[in-house]
Amino acid sequence: MKLIDSKFAPLIEGIQVTRFGVVYFFHEFVVTEINEGELYSSKSSAELTKLIFEHYGPNTNIHVISNRINNYSVEPTYWFDFYKNENANALKKVSFVYYNELAYSNAKLEQIFIKCKSECFKSLHDAIDSISNITDKRTA
Repeated sequence: MKLIDSKFAPLIEGIQVTRFGVVYFFHEFVVTEINEGELYSSKSSAELTKLIFEHYGPNTNIHVISNRINNYSVEPTYWFDFYKNENANALKKVSFVYYNELAYSNAKLEQIFIKCKSECFKSLHDAIDSISNITDKRTA
């Protein structure tokens, strides 16, 4: 389910349409919906990081929900490159919402490389509800 079609749409604080997909900003988290067929790369990540810091400020803890409504690829070395970034510690949780077994398998593979908390969910509702249970909330 697209976020914009969900019951959470009225809670959106901001929307950015980028070359790689759509980014939705909420009070305590970000939801991404990457474009069909996209190769999500370090360049995409740098753009997303910039948008996050522009929206929330430099001293933030962020939780990202990857709403995988489309099929796309992640650059194989992406997470290795991400953790070389000086802002990597701002990422506190990654949630993957999957709608088919391929998306689930890809998310489970990515979890191997993620150094912060990460979870997989079958629904956007469950992923968003999980944010309320996190004690390390956004600080900006």
